[in-house]
Amino acid sequence: MNKSIHKLCLVLFSGFIFLANAGSLQAETDMSDHQHSHGHDAHAEHGVSGLSLDHGQKWKTDAPLRQGMLSINDAVMKNVTAYHHDKLTKTDAQQLASHINDQVNFLVANCKLEPGADATLHVLIGDLLTGADKVAKEPLSVQGMPQLVKALQLYPDYFEHQGWKKFTVK
Repeated sequence: MNKSIHKLCLVLFSGFIFLANAGSLQAETDMSDHQHSHGHDAHAEHGVSGLSLDHGQKWKTDAPLRQGMLSINDAVMKNVTAYHHDKLTKTDAQQLASHINDQVNFLVANCKLEPGADATLHVLIGDLLTGADKVAKEPLSVQGMPQLVKALQLYPDYFEHQGWKKFTVK
């Protein structure tokens, strides 16, 4: 029971962090208006609220974090081309959202990171969960998939992850 409460608190905390940043994220998302370029240079230079580096260096990762994030990245990459061609189906979008939620639960249960890394990860988790929810509700929305892609593009800017596959759109 105690472990379940801990997991719930972590998920609620990530939601709180997301809500605290929702205004700026919404403004950035609205600017895309189905624009499919997902650059992140401004974020890397100026930082995104809640995201931080470890004294100017990327945070170290553990095996569960690398495994879960690679799985999420692969699943989004598998679906992003269909999204860009307006062919992402409701079924595929819901499967993607379910997969992301499962992997986030895995991350919360298994990652053992130092507090700063954990806080930074929870900002990205908030974006992934919100993006997954939006994709599941409306597969071709201008908010869901771009938010997922953005979180995955930001991840390697803040975390050391050898073997990370950079996000590309075909």
